[in-house]
Amino acid sequence: MLRSLCMSALALSLLVACSQAPTPEQVAAAEAARPADAQVASIYQRSCVSCHTAPASTAPLVGLVSAWEPRLKQGMPVLVQHAREGYKAMPAKGLCSDCSDADLQKLIEFMSAPVPANKEKA
Repeated sequence: MLRSLCMSALALSLLVACSQAPTPEQVAAAEAARPADAQVASIYQRSCVSCHTAPASTAPLVGLVSAWEPRLKQGMPVLVQHAREGYKAMPAKGLCSDCSDADLQKLIEFMSAPVPANKEKA
């Protein structure tokens, strides 16, 4: 039992040590990023920006490669499904009740693309 607890504590400490908080520059870049497409930008502004630019929300920061890479490895269909149905702390459709799957995919593509200050090595 004690060994199991020690191993769990070690694993948790390694996970915490491996996750790095975004730098102020990365947060500023995420806050400044906006989709080029006006329709996507409108949806992003009303439904995504408040969580995906705030590190405390635990949502992957816009353009932060290291946060998006493991998610993207799941494949776009899984990410769209998670966005549509809600996943962990994310509400269904990110509270965008009128978003189609195509809208959700465009938003994911925008948010997961690197922004200049966030091109760190993943």
